Amino acid sequence: MFRMSGNGAVVSDENVEMREPRKTDVEGRDIEVDVTSRRGVSGIHIDEVIAVSEEAIAEQLDKEFPDDNLVPSLYDVISTCMTDAQEEKFAGAGYSVGDWVEVQGPDSQWKLTYIKRIVKQAPDDWDWNDPDNEGKEPEYNFYYNCGEFKMLEEEYLRSPQEGLRRIFGMRPWVWLSYALLRYENFIRFQKNHENDFDEVDAQQYARNLWAEWLKDPRNGDFAKRYEEAGAIAQQEMLEHILAPFIDIDDVTEDEEIWNFEDENISTYTYFAVCGSGSLIPLVCFTMQLIIPILLLSLAVGDRADDASAPLVEQILSSLGSCNPGEWSIAPKDEDNGGSYNSQDGKIMAFLVVTFYFFKVVPDTFVSFYNTAGTADTTYSRIMSMRKMVWDQGDDSFGQVLGYKFDLYMNTAFECFLYALNLVIIYNTNDILDVILNALAIEFVHQLDEDFRGSDWWDSDDRHIQAGVCELIIQKTLDLNVLKDPAAFARHYHMEEDKVVAACGGNGECLHNRKLALEDQDNVKFMNGQEAMDFRCAKTARRLGKTFAIEEYDKKITYFGIEGNILELFTGRTTLGIFNKLENYRVWSRWEKVLFMADVPEGKPWEEEEKNKLIVSTILEPFKNHSVLAGASPTKAFMLQILETLTFYHAYKNVTRCWRNKNYFAAFSRVFFGVFDWFAVAFQLAFPFIVMGCMIYVPMCY
Repeated sequence: MFRMSGNGAVVSDENVEMREPRKTDVEGRDIEVDVTSRRGVSGIHIDEVIAVSEEAIAEQLDKEFPDDNLVPSLYDVISTCMTDAQEEKFAGAGYSVGDWVEVQGPDSQWKLTYIKRIVKQAPDDWDWNDPDNEGKEPEYNFYYNCGEFKMLEEEYLRSPQEGLRRIFGMRPWVWLSYALLRYENFIRFQKNHENDFDEVDAQQYARNLWAEWLKDPRNGDFAKRYEEAGAIAQQEMLEHILAPFIDIDDVTEDEEIWNFEDENISTYTYFAVCGSGSLIPLVCFTMQLIIPILLLSLAVGDRADDASAPLVEQILSSLGSCNPGEWSIAPKDEDNGGSYNSQDGKIMAFLVVTFYFFKVVPDTFVSFYNTAGTADTTYSRIMSMRKMVWDQGDDSFGQVLGYKFDLYMNTAFECFLYALNLVIIYNTNDILDVILNALAIEFVHQLDEDFRGSDWWDSDDRHIQAGVCELIIQKTLDLNVLKDPAAFARHYHMEEDKVVAACGGNGECLHNRKLALEDQDNVKFMNGQEAMDFRCAKTARRLGKTFAIEEYDKKITYFGIEGNILELFTGRTTLGIFNKLENYRVWSRWEKVLFMADVPEGKPWEEEEKNKLIVSTILEPFKNHSVLAGASPTKAFMLQILETLTFYHAYKNVTRCWRNKNYFAAFSRVFFGVFDWFAVAFQLAFPFIVMGCMIYVPMCY
């Protein structure tokens, strides 16, 4: 990290600031290492560097690069929420080195880790040589190295949820669920309308709702705690609770992060996200299954010795021997116009298999990594959020089918296609057919992406953007918790009998279609503008004013034909865009539970010694903390593979769904857990299959 400058001083690459002055005893005298900066460069005199002991350098390295097995204590996560950056040299930074924070990785998940280093840089447009800047300091930008993440901007960091929960209790997270439902009810999928999801500032909408909730007279005990915690904790709480709304704004505004031209987004992805629009994905799936089977059947053909044998038996017989008499098609040598057992044929077969080994195998593993939701791509972020919804057991039947189609067709099916083509090559008599069959397999592989790339398919990406916004809402809400009073009370630390009483006393919670429809039309649960729009829409419908209805009434729009069919035969509109959570809009019940969660007693931030003894463990981890994987996407990916192969991931999901009384979801997790195992196992075995074919196919061709 350090280099020699022209004048003999040691300077730090990337303008890295040391954390604090250090005094080290060297040969009986104290040496102070000066880390004051000039023009953004840390300077240390060479004589002082020589005098610093190895022990002092080792101590500094231990602090900057601590062991990865560090775990946070309750004191660590609370202190980050209560204090600002402590180091003067980093004045203006929100956090200090050693703080435990949550980091939003490329997979859009928040993970608890610690800050190893802070990098202080002048803005790109700051000119140190400008005479007007002489003697002045710029407004520095601060970047953070956290765990395995480097050069993160502060917007990707936030205070730990575990610490904020201990300080403020669970009431803000009850409000968050309520606010997301209000937001979904407010916005529309109506281009050029002021309430269109692409026009509404989600973060500002939530801020206004938070301010109303905070000032509510029924929220007095929380408002008192909010004031006691101080300005820093208030800011951290607000930034934390607004994170889903900030993410929604990023989807509609930040094209660098959310590039929906990502070529990996396919028709299956739309089906997985929206839960509807199944026609084209099913057509595509059918084509991707039938075309390879036809190619294989044409290559293998009927055997003279047993024409009635099943296709699989013929294939195994073909692969089991290099004897020409066992070939599916009568082999033709060069004298008879064929390529069997010819040098050209063997070279061509070997080149194709070599191409597979050096190009296809790495590509399939990159696709596997992307599909697992751990890569820094738009498609991978979508799959990461889709996996969170799957793990919660909250997805609809259509979303389940789409997700598994997308998962399998971009992992194991890719490997299966290429392995199948190796069999076809082995059974192909002509060199030209070898190339043509390889091209045909590529065509089959890209079918789902090609459909999505058509001009008539969501050309402005509005449907996939809206779907991702809905997915952010869905992954933040735990819908199974909102359906069950016992689960709701357990999750938000409330008394179950009070929740049951607030929700009607009949075993229901915050999910009731009849009550939701009534509450949506009750002006008592609207603000002034919403009430006026509602009355204008009602009058416009009575008078038959079409354009007024479009302006004031939220029109339900669908992706695909399923929603229209459902509305036609049942009258339900729960497949509509930004209307899928309609049955949870029981505002009369929300009004009762919004202020029910208790505020923690005492002042947890003052119980330092007690908090230092409480640490995150494997059995009882802090929120968003993985003791095994930390914040590393790679470790999380490897752990995901291990959990799939040991069926532990399926076990966790089944247990959770069963506990939430979602028995259909529990059964589906058992069923697909087996398919997940085969998909991952075949993906891992594919490189070895190709390696074997590099020898077998050319030798036997």
